Amino acid sequence: MELYDMIVRPELLVRRMYVVANHLVDEVEIRPEAPQQLDLFTDPVAAEEERRQEERELEKEKRVRKAVLSVHKKFGKNAIVRGMDLEEGATARERNEQIGGHKK
Repeated sequence: MELYDMIVRPELLVRRMYVVANHLVDEVEIRPEAPQQLDLFTDPVAAEEERRQEERELEKEKRVRKAVLSVHKKFGKNAIVRGMDLEEGATARERNEQIGGHKK
């Protein structure tokens, strides 16, 4: 916010702002194994099992996300939607068919 305040003139109205990410690194390239501080009150075997369980859950979530993305890529954005998007008055399916807020 400090950088924004230095650059932008306060008398001008802001219509749109963007956030950009550069130089992203693949998750595989990051080494999650960092040194750990052990204590006398934590069971290291239980902690390791908990960490493995979290890794399994994360891998399962990644596979689900990858499957959903592949279905969206093959059949379109409306191929998989939430149940609440099928209710009367829901706009998600309609918005998925628009480009920049406009009909295709």
